[in-house]
Amino acid sequence: MPTNPSFKTTQKNKKFLGVRFASCNCYGRLYLNDDGGAYVGRCPKCYTSFAVRVGAGGTSSRMFVANCR
Repeated sequence: MPTNPSFKTTQKNKKFLGVRFASCNCYGRLYLNDDGGAYVGRCPKCYTSFAVRVGAGGTSSRMFVANCR
């Protein structure tokens, strides 16, 4: 897998992870990229980029908390 995952997400009905961006006190989603190797997105307030890799032995959780500042 590349060091920097692709942020391209063009598919319809995309899988996503829900994220509460604690620093900005808002909610957003990270969508599965076209490669299927990572969930990618940005904080809707401060635009900090996030990428969560997909891999074996991961988690079944769909909601996460992130600090974006």
